[in-house]
Amino acid sequence: MKLSKRLATIDALITEPEDIIWDCCCDHGYLGLALLKRNAANKVVFVDIVPDLMANLELLLLRVSSAQSMHSNNDQWQVLCKDVGTIKLTSDTKQVVVIAGVGGELLLKLMQQVVANNSMHIIQNVRFILCPVQHTYTLRTGLDLLGLGLLSEQIIVDNKRFYEVIEVSFNSNTTLSKTGDMMWQYDNAVHKAYKQQLLNHYTKMLNKDALYYQKVITDYQGLIDS
Repeated sequence: MKLSKRLATIDALITEPEDIIWDCCCDHGYLGLALLKRNAANKVVFVDIVPDLMANLELLLLRVSSAQSMHSNNDQWQVLCKDVGTIKLTSDTKQVVVIAGVGGELLLKLMQQVVANNSMHIIQNVRFILCPVQHTYTLRTGLDLLGLGLLSEQIIVDNKRFYEVIEVSFNSNTTLSKTGDMMWQYDNAVHKAYKQQLLNHYTKMLNKDALYYQKVITDYQGLIDS
């Protein structure tokens, strides 16, 4: 199956072979399946908390494994039906954790739990690729407080929705800004439309917390001279 633009963007960030790739909040597992197909890692671990989805995915993987003579799920792939925040990372040096398709506030909570549940000598070598659904300002603020630095960031449009793909690591010394300073193309009409959508959204939120949301609006207004 052809990947959506959002998943294809994440897939393109994995350019060298990894020891383990964690496809978290994997839904139907399309990204992880594509990664398996091109041998992007020694092992792909699919993680989601929805039992029916994971049971169907495991059956699919078993069928694919049988047809392609792949190894058992203890070798090339594994399916975990559990809360992403509880995953235990291994000591492998080349490891990528992908979390996509969930709201930014939930994604931040999952990241906080992953960091808390794993030792720093392991987690500092992990690359995180994150693609939240909205609430990116909250997510970015929290990731910075955790001590994560920026590797890359970009804006994409998929099925008429805007997304930010944010790549971070504890090994990066580049500050992760709340508004994604490095991803904006000032002459790009799509980027201007995304900025305006954000401003419209936060303007509507002013009646809930005027002081906080005015700060958010001011930060975004300072990005592009429109």
